[in-house]
Amino acid sequence: MEENKYLCPECGAQMYETYDKPALNLICPKCGCKIATTRWEKIDLDVTDYEISIIQESNPSMDHIKIVSKILAKNFLQTKEALISGCVIFKGKAIEVKKYKAILDKNEIIYKINPDFPY
Repeated sequence: MEENKYLCPECGAQMYETYDKPALNLICPKCGCKIATTRWEKIDLDVTDYEISIIQESNPSMDHIKIVSKILAKNFLQTKEALISGCVIFKGKAIEVKKYKAILDKNEIIYKINPDFPY
C-alpha cells in the first residue's frame, strides 16, 4: 500500500492506495472506508501499432535463437535465418511491445522499434 494525499471522507485520516490495474482502491486504515475508481496509465491507452525489428546478427548465439524463437513462434532454423537476415519479430500494441522489449534488453539482443517507443 502506498501513502498519498487523499483523506478519508468519513473520519479525515490519510488513506492508503492499492493499484490493481486499472482499479485504484483507497482504503482508510482508521475506519475501514473504501473508495474504488479507475486509473489508466498512458501506455494502456496507447492505440499505436508498433513493430519490433531485429538487427542482423551474422552469427546468432543459441540463447538469442531460443529467445527470439519464443517471440516469433517459429522453429530453430527459421529463427536463425530471421536473425541472420534481420526481420520484424512482433507487431502490436505498446503494452505487449514493452514486455518483449524487456526480454530483448535483458538478453542483449539488438533491435529497433518503429515508430519511436516512448515507454
